[in-house]
Amino acid sequence: MKVIDVADTAADFSCRPASPDRQDDIVSVYRQAFDKDPVFQWLFPDAESRPELIEQFFTVMVDHTFAHGGAVLETREFGAVSMYFPPDAVAQPKAENERLLDALRDALGENSGRSIHLLTMLDEHHPHDVPPHYYGTFVAARPEHQGGGLGTRLKKCLFALADAERAGAYAEASSTRNLALYERLGQRRRGPALTLPDGPPIFPIWRPPTTGQGGS
Repeated sequence: MKVIDVADTAADFSCRPASPDRQDDIVSVYRQAFDKDPVFQWLFPDAESRPELIEQFFTVMVDHTFAHGGAVLETREFGAVSMYFPPDAVAQPKAENERLLDALRDALGENSGRSIHLLTMLDEHHPHDVPPHYYGTFVAARPEHQGGGLGTRLKKCLFALADAERAGAYAEASSTRNLALYERLGQRRRGPALTLPDGPPIFPIWRPPTTGQGGS
């Protein structure tokens, strides 16, 4: 696959790659954005402790992403962020996945059980019978920017990166609202919804590689 200038591509969508030394800013977006998300309400049912637990969860996830070939896109002044793995970093060795789960256990303690279940389920259902692809893990916008198109901008930027490599794009939608948005942007459901015990459905979504003739 060709080498892609991520910064140039991101600039076309008024985005840019986030630096690892801005981790606090990245995590702050997720902390604010996911408090009302149905999956994170399931992960951390206690409303009072949820923001802090979301912060601890994403501190681990951002560390893992940067340490294992992933990256983060951000819009101006961290109005929205998106973590992703490029095709050569999507498949992680089993030992690294176990280290990630151990880090979550250390960070979340007795509150880690559902997070471990979630990540294990997502890993088990990640498709292996598809072409090389980008994996967009978590997209989030600060509450005051939600509905303002920043998440759409980040999704389109990720699709442009994928198109430049003739790669696919895979993700999971955590709500029917997000699913509808992603479908409008060209991703489609892939297989049945994933089910959490007494929790909300999660929808795997897929965008195939472009054909090189402007289609997908």
